[in-house]
Amino acid sequence: MRVLDSLPDRPLTDAELASFNQSEAIEIAVEVAEADDDGIGGVILATEDWVKGLAYGAEGWRVAETVSLGDGENERYDGMRACESAVREALD
Repeated sequence: MRVLDSLPDRPLTDAELASFNQSEAIEIAVEVAEADDDGIGGVILATEDWVKGLAYGAEGWRVAETVSLGDGENERYDGMRACESAVREALD
């Protein structure tokens, strides 16, 4: 299942974002930006293997950036920063 397939066709609620953090599949879920019409319109999701920046717009959710993770200690942090920048740019 693709990450986008599990998202509703609208911005996320705070409870939905929190549920990602309680999921076994996602290790970290962070809000990047609020949506224009309430809710969360930009998020970063991270697993052991990747970090994805997701942005919600007129066409629905889309992947703004994906960073594959290896064994480097700072890779997740750097990946999250790259994804955050990509989401902010996608929403501007």
